[in-house]
Formats: sequence, structure tokens, C-alpha cells
Amino acid sequence: MFSIYNCGYDSKHLSALDMRRPNGSPDYTLLFIKTEAFFEVEGKIINTPANTAILYDKFAPVHYGCLSPHYNDDWIHFDLEEQDLPFLLSLDIPFNKPHPLAYVGHLSEYARLIVLEKHSDNPYKEEILDSLMRTLLYSLASQLHSIPDAATSNKNYQAMNELRMAILNAPHRKWTIREMSRMVLMSPSYFQHLYKELFGVSCMQDVIAARLKNACFYLRTTDMSIQSLAEFCGYDSELHFMRQFKKYQAMTPSQYRDHYRKH
Repeated sequence: MFSIYNCGYDSKHLSALDMRRPNGSPDYTLLFIKTEAFFEVEGKIINTPANTAILYDKFAPVHYGCLSPHYNDDWIHFDLEEQDLPFLLSLDIPFNKPHPLAYVGHLSEYARLIVLEKHSDNPYKEEILDSLMRTLLYSLASQLHSIPDAATSNKNYQAMNELRMAILNAPHRKWTIREMSRMVLMSPSYFQHLYKELFGVSCMQDVIAARLKNACFYLRTTDMSIQSLAEFCGYDSELHFMRQFKKYQAMTPSQYRDHYRKH
């Protein structure tokens, strides 16, 4: 089982940071640094971009920091039982080496959940922390060992992917191209072009598909009226909702609900 000794999420420093631990730490240290930073690796200083991860081994010398103010990171000090060490090693995450990441958003979210759980009174806190830590490490290893493609190497990928996650998590919002392009600081025309290039669909196609997937779920699991469901999923018009749904599923919402319940 993993044990979390100390942790922090979105920790901001208003001044420059120069962290030194010549003798390291008696536990493992995982960092997600969200600003430009530097690391000392084998006696050499390496400058790294924002969104860099590093996993320090026990007692490994530590020297990292940021020359400018507003340094920001997530950090976790952890250890694990001896029988779980093969799991950590099997992930093949190189120790004591900084790794720039294409996307740190979901990893940072796991760190946030770990911090919340660490300070909770949940009776299953230790089991939940163990599960979250394993999931976090799996996700980090997956990103480190995946082959980068043109999309993830694009300098705007992180901002665009975070926007896409916001769309898919809340498709009922009144999304407009103007609002979405403003959120990523782009012109509407360039934003639409880049979104399609990165994700293979337009931003409004993502909005519609996510709304209709939600509609299918609630048709199967609730008795909400079609009018209430249309509004719940972000439609101003019940008729518009029904037309889009029929195009998506080749049947009306009522027919879909009846078909699902019969089968």
C-alpha cells in the first residue's frame, strides 16, 4: 500500500525558488511543476518548460527551482510497502530526471484529490489514497511512454485540451465560438481551424455530441420529460433537441427510451 506523508496542490511562491536537499529525502518525492524551472541533474543545470514532472528516489540529492517569481507546483511525498515496490518499478518512470509533459491537467487533478483526501476524516482514507496514487502513477507512466504525435506537441495543445475537457464535462453550458476562442486567447477563425486540426472534429460538433450522449444517459436512467431533458442538456428549444437527437440516433427521444426499456 502507498502511504502519503505530505502533499500540496497548486502551491504558489511569489518569489524565486531555490530548493536544495543535498542528502535528499527519506521518501519518494513526485513533483508537477507548472511554471518554467531549472533542475540540477548530475552536476549540470537543466532549464525546463512549464508542466514538467520529476520523481525523486529516496535520498537522491535534490536541487531545483525557478529564477522568476510565481513558481507553481503540485508535490507529493510518499512511500510504499516492500511488496509494492515491483509495481512502482514496473512503470519504468525514470528517477531523478525531469520530464516535460504534453498535458498535466488530469495529473494535477489527481494531486488535488490526494491532497483533499489526505486532510479528510474518511474512514477509508488510506485505501482511497492508495488507489489515487496508483492511478496517478499509471497516468504519468502512460504519458511518458506514449509516442507523441503532432497534436500533443503543438504549443497550444494543453490550453485547447483543457477547453475541450470543459466542454465535454459541461456541454449544457451556452457554448459559443466567440466565448471558446476568448478562453484560449485566439481569434475565432484560428481557434476553429486549430480545434479541428487537433481533435478531428469541430468545437460545435463536440458540444452537440456531448449533449446528446448526456441525453441518452438520462433517457435510460430517469423519467424526465422530453421538454425538461432538452433544457437540462442545454437546448433552448425542445424541437431543436428532438431534431438533433433523431439525426444522431435515427429515432426520437421517446422512441429511444421505449426501445431501451424493452430491450
